[in-house]
This record gives sequence, C-alpha cells and structure tokens, in this order.
Amino acid sequence: MAPIRTRDAKNASKEPRTESAVKKRKGFSVGPANLPDGTYRRKTQKLKSDLIQKAKVKKAYAKIKAEELATQPKSVYATADEEQTNEAADPASTELHPDRVAMLNEPAPAPAPAPEPKPKAEWRPRQEGQRRERKPRESAFKKEMEIAEQRRKFAEAREKERDAKVKEREAMIRAKRPDQFGKRRLGRESKALLDRVQRIVGQS
Repeated sequence: MAPIRTRDAKNASKEPRTESAVKKRKGFSVGPANLPDGTYRRKTQKLKSDLIQKAKVKKAYAKIKAEELATQPKSVYATADEEQTNEAADPASTELHPDRVAMLNEPAPAPAPAPEPKPKAEWRPRQEGQRRERKPRESAFKKEMEIAEQRRKFAEAREKERDAKVKEREAMIRAKRPDQFGKRRLGRESKALLDRVQRIVGQS
C-alpha cells in the first residue's frame, strides 16, 4: 500500500510560490520575431518604438494630472449638504434681496397687440358649364427638347450655308467662262462676287 500523506505535506503543497518560481513577464512584440534585416523589420521596430513612446507620454501625463488635482484648491462652490446646513443655521438668508422685491412689485408690462389677420381671398362660385382652367404641365423632357431644337436649327443653318457656297461656286464658274468672242463676262463675275459679299456681311 502507498504511504498516507501527512498534514505537513498537504500544507507544503498549498504554500504560495516564490518570486523565482513565478515567470517574469516578457515585453510585447510587434510583427514576427524572425524577420530579416530590411524594410519590414525597420517598420516593425519603428511601430514598437512609437507605441513605447506613447505609453511613456500617457503615463507621465497621468502622473502630472494626479499631482495637479492633489494641489488644486477646493472649489468655491459649496456642496448641496453644506448649503442645506448653512440655510438651517442662518434662517435670515432665505429673505429676498430688496432689488428683487422691487422688481416683483413692479406692474407687468401690457401685452403687445396681436397682428391683424390677413383678409381671406374672396370665393366666387363657378358658373355652370365652365371648367376650371388648369395650368399646362411642364414636360419632363423640356430641357432635352430645347437642346434638340437648338441642334436642329444649327444643322439647318449649316446646310443653308453649304448650299449657298455651292451655288456661289457654280455661278462663279459659269461667270468665268468666256463668251463667244473669248472675252471675260465681267458683269456676271461682279454679280457673283456681290452675292458672296452680301452673304458674308449678312452672317457677321
């Protein structure tokens, strides 16, 4: 049979661990530990140093804030309990200030006159057989129709201009043909040139 454990052995097992037995806490790590020396390693090191710096700043701020709160004087405003005790001790403090009493005794100002209501539009009965005139409803494609109309007019103007140029060219060719005696027809040429000049001046 196995030997029975004594009370001392049980107590010894329940004793707290010593400092050497407790594992020491390791520092935190950012990124994998086996990174080769390069861009990624330097980046992780920079992130770690930034986190450490922020933690130090936060700790220093908390320390300074605690010191400031400890050295800060008490608030000038009394707490609710202190006010109640003061009022109970000094019943004369519940009296109103003389200026406030004078303000309360003043007569109330007269209320401002109400604005006059606007006259309602006169209702006229509709005669028999007459229909109510409805406003024409705007088309949903009004803008698109206007743009299409402008394009159509522009195309028509270009077509007219092209036709006029073709006619002028043909008239000039006919006018430059010599007559039966081989002479130039200056009258026809001048008429063709005059038509061309009138068209250019009319456009401008």
